[in-house]
Formats: sequence, C-alpha cells, structure tokens
Amino acid sequence: MPRTRHAVVIPALLVLALGGLTACGSQSAEEPQATSTAARNAPTSGIRSQAPTTTPSALDGTQPASQPTKKPAARPSETPNGADGADEETTSSATPEPSGSCGTDSAKQAVDDNLDKVPAPFDASDPASSSDFGWVVDDDSTYDPCAALSWVTLGIKGTVSSPYTQMLFHNGDYLGTTTSKAIGFYPTTVRLNDSSMQVTYKFVEGNESNAEARGRAVSVYSWNPDTESIDHSGEWPPGIG
Repeated sequence: MPRTRHAVVIPALLVLALGGLTACGSQSAEEPQATSTAARNAPTSGIRSQAPTTTPSALDGTQPASQPTKKPAARPSETPNGADGADEETTSSATPEPSGSCGTDSAKQAVDDNLDKVPAPFDASDPASSSDFGWVVDDDSTYDPCAALSWVTLGIKGTVSSPYTQMLFHNGDYLGTTTSKAIGFYPTTVRLNDSSMQVTYKFVEGNESNAEARGRAVSVYSWNPDTESIDHSGEWPPGIG
C-alpha cells in the first residue's frame, strides 16, 4: 500500500475512536447525577403514600417533574403503623370520663347493703312468715350503677306463684321496691329507656288455678328528676297498690 494512503487512514481511525470515548464518558457522568437527584428531590405526601418513580425526562428540564398522586386518607383500619396511626389509635381507645353519679359496680353489694330494708316475702299473719323462707336474687343483670332507674328482682325458692319483689335503684342508690308488699308470679319486666321500666304482673281470676292464671296488669315506673322520686302509672294486680 502506498505511504500516502496509510497517512490518511490512521488519522481517520483516531478521530472515530476519540469520538466514541467522548460519548461514553458524557453518558457515564450524567446517569449517577440523575439518580442522586431523583432520590434527593422526590416529592412525598407523607407515610400514607409513596414517592412516585421519577423518569430521566423529568430531570433533564424538558418536562416538569411528575406530581405525586393524591391518595385519600386511610380509614382507621387501613392506617399503617406510624405517626398518623398512633393518633387514630389514641383517639379511638380513649375512655370516657366517669360522670361522677354512678354507684357501686357490684349488684351483689348493692343488694346486700339494702336487703334488710326490703319487705318480707310474707305478711306477719301468713303462716309461712314463720318459715325459713328468705329473699334470694332471681335476676341482677338489670342493675346498672349509672342508670337513672334500674332494678333487681328477688324471689324465694318455691312454686310458680311464690312471692317476688323488685328493688329499685337510681344511679346505684336504693330507692325502695316496686310494690309495698310481695306479689305472686314472676313480674315480666322490660326497660323502656334509661329512666323507665314496664312491669307486667300476672294473677289468677275467679276460680283459675295458678297454672291457668290469665290475669294481667301493666305498670310503668319512671324516675322523676324534679321530685327525685319514682312515678307510677298503669294498673296494679288485685290486692296491691
């Protein structure tokens, strides 16, 4: 090959090689910088959402950086652990302050403290009054130390028509009984609201046996905050009232 051709080819190859090296060096210098910028400037909306993935076009100035998608506030059950979750948990688990007008939480204690004030199961003239029959708690689940009116039903261990009575309480304080003396048959009782209860009394009519008793009398007892006493309305069973 002539010397002149070698002289032309060698410089051309050198130019091409240097150009390739320059291009590679330029790309290597930009990519680490772009990655670092994305990590440092990535927008965030807090712990409930993640920063969006930033593309190179959002960093080279040709396009605005993408904005994070606004995520609806998580519901309490969806809130992840962290600052927001801690606030929600504190709020939902807060215990209401006591009203200061509640009595003893123990129905048993409320009964035991006042049982000696309850009229006896039988009249003094009744032969059964000399027996060992005494009041026992039949149902105290209706006692509420914070209710304007609550009650405890007492009975004796006897027959279906054995005596019953009900102790009344206002915020855990004993008020008295629903009737001045014991009644026969179990009093069916329902709560109407925080301060009222309805009692359905059962009794025999005419020559009915105890098993046939069809008589009914309905009474309503309500706490009166003005008089601070119990109001009664409705009917009494025979011999009561």
